[in-house]
Amino acid sequence: MSKKSTISHFPVGNGDMTLLKIASNDKYHYVLVDMHICKDSKEEDDKCDVLKVLHDILEEDGEGRPYIDALLLTHPDEDHIRGFKENFHCGKPDAYSASDGDKLGKIFVREIWSSPLIFRRKSKNHNLCEDAIAFNTEAKRRVNLYKKNKIIGEEGNRVRLFGKDENGKTDEIMDIVYQNEDCIDTINEIHLKELSAVVLGPLPDDEFEDSSVPDKNRSSVIIQWGLAGHGYEEPTNYIMLAGDAGVEVWDLMWEKYENDLNKLQYDILLAPHHCSWHTLSRDSFSQDDDPQVSDDTISALSQARQGVVIISSSDEIKDDDRDPPNYKAMKEYEKIVDNVDGDFTCLSDNKPSKDKSPEVLIFKLTRNGPQVEKRDKSSTSSNSNRVRTAATSSLFIETGDAIAHG
Repeated sequence: MSKKSTISHFPVGNGDMTLLKIASNDKYHYVLVDMHICKDSKEEDDKCDVLKVLHDILEEDGEGRPYIDALLLTHPDEDHIRGFKENFHCGKPDAYSASDGDKLGKIFVREIWSSPLIFRRKSKNHNLCEDAIAFNTEAKRRVNLYKKNKIIGEEGNRVRLFGKDENGKTDEIMDIVYQNEDCIDTINEIHLKELSAVVLGPLPDDEFEDSSVPDKNRSSVIIQWGLAGHGYEEPTNYIMLAGDAGVEVWDLMWEKYENDLNKLQYDILLAPHHCSWHTLSRDSFSQDDDPQVSDDTISALSQARQGVVIISSSDEIKDDDRDPPNYKAMKEYEKIVDNVDGDFTCLSDNKPSKDKSPEVLIFKLTRNGPQVEKRDKSSTSSNSNRVRTAATSSLFIETGDAIAHG
């Protein structure tokens, strides 16, 4: 049977953790985008044990190391990098040590994807958490190896950057720097004909109206992932992952791509910043009497394809004043999906097995677009099958119940 690419959305509360499993060259290539791995996630509580699920999905290399081919950090907020230091190998590849007893082994990262902009803007205004410091240290180790040797090193030493840094700091390493509108078709030095990922952010400071006050949420790495079925080249699945990109970013996206809408289209959108109102509006939700969305941002985020799914990686969304996740923001996303027979779902509500803890939501990325993966009773994946048609626009599990919206 032909291999199928998948995308797994992990229910981590207000945080992001997404795994792309890309089928190409008759094997799988794993890309983890962000993580929020809590130490207290156990089977008996109401949280998904995302670390165990991640290990269940991943393969081991010839040396017995669980691995991912690339790890992308969209920005260094703790809810996007939590658990890195404890669960991922840092340092020289030959310093990797196997796990002891029943403890899960550390995950070996073949290639790191980072951005100097996300750390520069973050550190000017906010302290980095321990995991973000560890990630930045590891990325710098790999960058310094490239500067010294002028070649892409071995697996475990590889790094790719997103966006030129200020004051010429990346001028001598531009061969490993992706700039906006570059197309990525290579992961861990392997060309994948099924992959066509367009870099849309982070945007440089000078594109913003007020460039003198860098905002950390301007800096998120934004990628439109285009994926074809295994063995094909024309993408049939478009996935937009944008970290915590805020309203200023999406206003600029509309200005840049109003006449090139293909760059904004998607079949799956991970609602930026955990379904935050700040993504959609310049008005304060808590202080303004009648806060309004930005028309340009709504236009940019409305380039949804037929049968789209918008996902909130957040806590349960309630009709209250919380932000994020924000109830009024959810209603705006529901307007978008209603126009194309799509669905909005909150990962905290994804409980197809009727257990108290939410489950990982997995989509197969097929020649006919994304389809929710049918549940295997022995697995922890979602129990549903979705076809991109108006007649079956809701997500259903085997019992016939629709997956609950936020």
